[in-house]
Order: sequence, then structure tokens, then C-alpha cells
Amino acid sequence: MKLLRVIGASGLLLWSASMARAEVGPNPETSGAVTTPSGTETTTPPPATYDNGTPATAPAAPPPSTSQDMAVPDTSVGVGETGVAPLPAESPSHMAVPPPIQPIDNRDVAYAPRPVPSHVGVGMLLGGGYEQFTNSGVRNQTSEGGYWNVRAIVGTREFIGAEAAYVGDARGLNGLGFSNNARLISNGLEGVLRLNVPVARGYSLIEPFGFVGVGWQHYMITNNNTVLSDVVSRDDVLTVPFGGGLEYAYRGFMADARFTYRETYYNNLFATNGNLNNWGVGGQIGFEF
Repeated sequence: MKLLRVIGASGLLLWSASMARAEVGPNPETSGAVTTPSGTETTTPPPATYDNGTPATAPAAPPPSTSQDMAVPDTSVGVGETGVAPLPAESPSHMAVPPPIQPIDNRDVAYAPRPVPSHVGVGMLLGGGYEQFTNSGVRNQTSEGGYWNVRAIVGTREFIGAEAAYVGDARGLNGLGFSNNARLISNGLEGVLRLNVPVARGYSLIEPFGFVGVGWQHYMITNNNTVLSDVVSRDDVLTVPFGGGLEYAYRGFMADARFTYRETYYNNLFATNGNLNNWGVGGQIGFEF
């Protein structure tokens, strides 16, 4: 009975040792064999080493990148500041193409608006009108007459301006002793100072004005074959013209209408009938620089 107990205890120890060995398995570093679940042994190759015996371990793989680790390059600064190259420039094929050059229309050039005249204003005028003497004795020996003039004006857009003008007039003579085709003609020069009230809006100008000045006129009688004791054929007269008018200008065009009275001095043409004072009304047109 005692012998059976010893045999049973020995068998139990052997069975326990075999089970523990099966669970732990062989050491791969010492045996080089691995037992698979199916019972087949496989051989694990030894680790790789360099020639000097140092283990050649593979570098560790980098960890997966996350959205926080990804950096967007800053294109607002240069390469030298951040080390990030800027975005490539747009290719020429994507650049805006300029519109084609349109041919110049000669009509557009011809009718292009002229610039506004200078602030001072300079103009040239040509015109004429009706003129008559104020002295009744001279008026009885002459017919109604007309005058003409050419004027240069400075300061058309200022309160103070000036004019220089050539003036002339002509009329018939119908008194006793004159030939049928006798005529009285005068030519002269005058300069006046103007007082303007300019009302300018863009290209337009409306300007009331007044003036006074001084001048000279040379009178002569033509086509008269009769010699009269109280009339001379030529006379030089000092004049003082004054008057007023209204001027209009637009895009360089100018026009005015005026009334003029001329006081005369040193009258010797009609010895017995008085002076050559006269008045006239008329208009002029021209252009403004």
C-alpha cells in the first residue's frame, strides 16, 4: 500500500512538470525552435549583426502625423525669413490680356471739346453798327452813317479789363456846296479801361461791362470838288469814348452788344456848326483764348 502511494506521487510530479514545460515553451534565444499550436516547430532566424558583431537594429518608424503637426507655409514673407519658398508666380497664360487698341476716329478729334479759357481771358472781336452826330448843325449836313471796328480785349474773366481798338466810320454829305457823291470818312485808334461783372459757369460767360477811355480820329472829306470857306477837308480830333454793353462767351466763341458815346475835342472840320460828338450802337463777334 505504501509502495502504491509513492508511485502515484511520482507520476503526479512528472505529469505536473510536463504540463508546466508545455505552457512555458522553449526559449528562442537558446534553442532557436518555436513550437506552433499545431505542434510543428519553426526555426527563428538569429538577429542580424554587422561585421564587428554589433546588432543591426532597424530605425524606428516615425509616428503618424496629426493635423496639429502639419504646418501651412506662410507665403506673406520671403524665403530668407521662414525658409519656406513662396508660391510660384502665375503663368503668362493666366495673366489678364489688355484690350486691343482702338483706332482713333478723326471725327472725335475734330469735335473734341475745347478746354475752358484761361482765368484772365483774352479775346479778339470784329464788328460794327450805326452811328450819328449829336450836333444838329453837323447832322443837317451829313447823312446817317455806319461804323466798323476791330478790338483786342484783355481781362474778359476779371473785374478789370482793357481794350485796344481800330475804329472807322463813313457817311454822305448833303449840305449846300458839296458834290453829290461827297463823303465824310474817319479812321482812328482808341484804348479803354473796362469794369466787368463776370458770371462764369464752366464754358459759359455772361458779362455786363462798362468802359471809358481816350482815342484819336482823323476825319477827311472825299469826292468833293467844291471849296467851301467854312469847311476844311481834313481834321484830327481827340475823342473820349465811354459806354456799356453785355458780353457772352461759350467754348471760345465771343459776342457783345454795346452803346458808345464819344466826346470830341479840337473840332475844326465845321467851323460854324460845332463839334463832332457822336453816339453809336452795334455788336461784335470773335473768339476768346
